[in-house]
Amino acid sequence: MNERYAIPVPYPDELLYSVISRYHLRANNTTPKWSYKELFGTENIIPTIDLPSHIETFSRRSMLHGMTADDWMKDHTCYPFYAPFLPKDRANRLKQLMKGPDGSGIHALVGITASTVDRNSDLRFCSQCYEEDINQYGEPYWHRIHQLPGVWVCPVHRDVLHRITYPVSDRYGLTVLPISKKMFGSVPIVANLSGKTIDQLSDIARDIQALMKTNDMPVLYESRNIFLQRLRKQGYVTAGGRIRQQKLEEQFVICYGKELLEMLGSLPYGKDYTWLNLATRPARRAIHPLRQMLLIRFLYGSFNGFLEQSEVDDAPFGRGPWPCLNKAAEHYRTSIITDLRITRCTDTGRPVGTFTCECGFAYSRRGPDQSENDKYRRGRIKSFGPVWMDKLQVHLREGISYRSMAALLGVDTDTVIKYAKGTVTTRNLEPALFKRPRTSSKPVRSKGSKNTRVDWGKRDMELSWIVEEACRRILSDRENKPVRITIAAIGKRVGKLSLLEKQKQKLPVTTKILSDYLESTSQFQIRRVRWAAEQMAGEWPIKRWKLVKKAGLRPGYAQEVSDEIARCIGQGAVMNRIASAEVTPLWLH
Repeated sequence: MNERYAIPVPYPDELLYSVISRYHLRANNTTPKWSYKELFGTENIIPTIDLPSHIETFSRRSMLHGMTADDWMKDHTCYPFYAPFLPKDRANRLKQLMKGPDGSGIHALVGITASTVDRNSDLRFCSQCYEEDINQYGEPYWHRIHQLPGVWVCPVHRDVLHRITYPVSDRYGLTVLPISKKMFGSVPIVANLSGKTIDQLSDIARDIQALMKTNDMPVLYESRNIFLQRLRKQGYVTAGGRIRQQKLEEQFVICYGKELLEMLGSLPYGKDYTWLNLATRPARRAIHPLRQMLLIRFLYGSFNGFLEQSEVDDAPFGRGPWPCLNKAAEHYRTSIITDLRITRCTDTGRPVGTFTCECGFAYSRRGPDQSENDKYRRGRIKSFGPVWMDKLQVHLREGISYRSMAALLGVDTDTVIKYAKGTVTTRNLEPALFKRPRTSSKPVRSKGSKNTRVDWGKRDMELSWIVEEACRRILSDRENKPVRITIAAIGKRVGKLSLLEKQKQKLPVTTKILSDYLESTSQFQIRRVRWAAEQMAGEWPIKRWKLVKKAGLRPGYAQEVSDEIARCIGQGAVMNRIASAEVTPLWLH
């Protein structure tokens, strides 16, 4: 390294690219390659704005006290924007590529190369930040937040960002932000935006800034598991646990507007396999961070709201202790209950909490709670307990009316009469989700008896699990040729074809779950195309006719099937470029 010039100390939220540019300017090197040689030990690199490599070498040669490679990545690259939305192993692989000397496959690994979200091709700056940086630090610099996808306005000043029109360096050079506006030309990156659009873009930019400032990096790859409770609370989940995709997409587009979503490259095109569908299904591929942030804002109002509410959503009835609602007890409405059992309502799919107090009183209610007052809402009494029963006996001895006793004990008059006359014994809590079948002292009838009673509710629940498991096995089978999910196919697999065909009205849960998995012709053809592409993963180039033949498609398939074929061919091209990257020079990608 040039001994006369030390690496500049980075400013807040300054890009590593910007630090390199300032070093090059101070060192007065005639070509950027000399600066690359001094900073990275090699000149065979291309400076990258968002996800550079060679950071381990740069950290050692910069010799800034206390600045490790991890510090540079976290505070001065776009790594914190992408890593939370990747599987853990891929996020670790990304970190190693950025630290190492070969970053030629970084953008393909993250999914930027194959994404339809436009990657910023120009360096951007905020005019007000430019002036403030000169006043505070004596020079301007490139801010990291301004370069991220989805950031069109400054999150601090709400001004539309600008891009430099001249002078602009070539691919191997460095674009320095001059200290005087007379030394360069610039234009806004977009013009004629309405006030509403600027407000929306400003809110999105602030969400992204909040993500970048988060100290403990969240893990957001399994987005369905994270958002499921929130989706259920807002009515986007069926009783069978399936996402109401059409309703979700309609409300999502209404929230942002088609114009803004098209501007951000995030309008959910298609019918069954849009990015929004994939973001709310079990994770099979990474979704672009910008799109995930849009979904978070739609569900929670803001990213900070998501951080605050995610813990609450994990606890649909809030944090204990919870109040005892036994009006016969002295501790009535006092929060002393610590025993909570949560199950799922088979009719609505909503969580059901059963609260049991030490006094023996137990009650249940459906959740999730929407307000603080919901904690005092009682649904069904599961057990009255000895305290309540003793109080009932006291009132009976006092000779007061049944109606007065009902008001004092918090129940209806009929309940008081039943317990007063001894016709009902205290109910005990059932340990399982479903009611136990009643036992009978009558002899068991033979199988052929016409009077044999069938517990259709129990049979429906048991069969629904078997059917759903069979559907999931078909979808997860990547080795064998795909099988279309139909009533006949599932019925034969589980040995219950007659039941599924002739007793639909008695099996509502099973029928609903099965209907969610049934595939249309186009859906099945798309799945066959993906299976065929996976089988041909080692071939390059993938021929369209060969992929169609492997998938067993006949002429006349729908447009969405054709689009999926094109996507699979394009994805194969990306993976081939990754595999062949070993022949490229050492680049700062």
